Amino acid sequence: MNRYIVFLKQVPQSTHVEIDPVTQTLKRSSALSQTNPDDLYALQAALDLKRTTQAEVVAVSMGPASAETVLREALQRGADRAILVSSPAFAGSDTWCTSLTLAAAVRKIGTYNLLFFGRMAIDGDTAQVGPEVAGQLDIPQITNLITIEKQDEAGLHVRRMAGRMQQSLIVQLPCAIMVSRENGSLACPTLSGWRRAQQQTIIRWDEHDLSIEPSTVGLHASPTQVASTTVPQHTKDIRWITQGSELTALLHTILQPQPTHAYEFNTLFCPASSKRPLHRMRTLCRHVCLQRHSC
Repeated sequence: MNRYIVFLKQVPQSTHVEIDPVTQTLKRSSALSQTNPDDLYALQAALDLKRTTQAEVVAVSMGPASAETVLREALQRGADRAILVSSPAFAGSDTWCTSLTLAAAVRKIGTYNLLFFGRMAIDGDTAQVGPEVAGQLDIPQITNLITIEKQDEAGLHVRRMAGRMQQSLIVQLPCAIMVSRENGSLACPTLSGWRRAQQQTIIRWDEHDLSIEPSTVGLHASPTQVASTTVPQHTKDIRWITQGSELTALLHTILQPQPTHAYEFNTLFCPASSKRPLHRMRTLCRHVCLQRHSC
């Protein structure tokens, strides 16, 4: 029987997420969550291919207990069963430890034809987990996907981008595919799908179920350590100018060589007795800058 395994991640719904001051990782409980957008398109690609192959679609998510909502959404959209990989031992895992854990989950599930991943997660933007899982399992991987054409005895027929060119490939199975929102459109969830999802049982696996040593996963086992996380602070110096002479003097001051300092400023020209549009002032500023650099 054909089997497709789709990996979905729970990510913050807002950019206003707190940072743990000790671990320098995201405090995911501090914000509303959603299913990673690219992962939904990976699920849709699996469901579309299922129409012709009658494959079983298994949804897998690694995360806290709250990630069960991601799997409920996958079941609502058409996945046949769902597995949550969750344990305090996995907390803080980087992409390497995450790929180790997900590869162990794949081995426990058993035989499969295709692994579907979203191209990247919006809370990390690394695009590493899918390719790393393929590497752990020693199977081919397809990145920069354009479209999946069909699956037959020869393998999976796809088209992908290769620089400015397109490649048509037949990839031997099993293989891993990275999917993004450019690769299709999402079908609307249905009420009947929601009812079915609420009635299904989600399987839970921890490090013992996957035969993983706790010392090999999690924050302390991760080779990638976040030294610090800061939010950039942007400040602006706004000055109101009512005379053209003031603008000229200010430009001459700012355009003086500043070897050790950089300034960011917004100048609003508001002549008291003139209604000249602001684009005239922008033209003047550009002209002065060109004169300055031509000297």
